[in-house]
Amino acid sequence: METEHLVADLIDELSDMEDDVREAARKELVAIGKPAIPQLVEALADNLGDVVDQTTGVLAAIGEPAIPALIDQMAIAERHHGLALSNTLSRIGEPAIPVLVEALSDKLNEEFREYAARALNLMGVAAIGAMPALIDALNDPSDEVRSYAAYTLAKMEDAAADAVPALVKALDDESEEVQNHAAFALRMIGTPEAKQALEAFRQT
Repeated sequence: METEHLVADLIDELSDMEDDVREAARKELVAIGKPAIPQLVEALADNLGDVVDQTTGVLAAIGEPAIPALIDQMAIAERHHGLALSNTLSRIGEPAIPVLVEALSDKLNEEFREYAARALNLMGVAAIGAMPALIDALNDPSDEVRSYAAYTLAKMEDAAADAVPALVKALDDESEEVQNHAAFALRMIGTPEAKQALEAFRQT
């Protein structure tokens, strides 16, 4: 109970006007580590951007131990909270990729898939390990998921060459945004096959 009160006080100090107070609170929360995670994850639902930014930084510094709580909450979170959770997982980076890939396959929860795709997109080329799942996500029922998938593949540039056939198919997507992101991805990947498909797309 004492730790819970301490963590609550430190989270309050993350929004302090004084830089040194915020920094001291951040360092102490990172040092507390795992016991602080549940309250930090809950604090990501705060409507104050500076609190969320500071809390995200603390959780990213704690890193891998925070992933299970973040992904579990992201599956049930309301949108504002879900986006903050997605941001935090993206900041943790490569260790979060397996759970984000698993979230992309959750057929019942469209927002959960969107948050996962968004987190991978924010990682950019660091999400290269998720490329097979991102290729599959180009067929997702959600326009947002397909769009994020295409844009993430664009960020990987020529490392995403294996995605070219799926991106060529995405040029015929019913969503204009997905089409545009697929075209951008093909341009960034730049293989002969990608260039040929992009030229044909421009002429239609």
